[in-house]
Amino acid sequence: MRLFITTLSLLSVIGFGYALAGYGSSLIGGAINSGYVIKGLGAGFFCGGLAMFLWYRHRGDFFE
Repeated sequence: MRLFITTLSLLSVIGFGYALAGYGSSLIGGAINSGYVIKGLGAGFFCGGLAMFLWYRHRGDFFE
């Protein structure tokens, strides 16, 4: 379970990175890629929330 929660945490960081990539494209002269932003924020919040939920349910296993 620890490895799965860690993987979800890393996937949330990757999702937020996609959101920043979609927003950051406007800084180099392009338009904001709203698809990247929406998908990245959705994936980031979903994976982060699921990781926190699973950690909360199994937190006793971490402190053995």
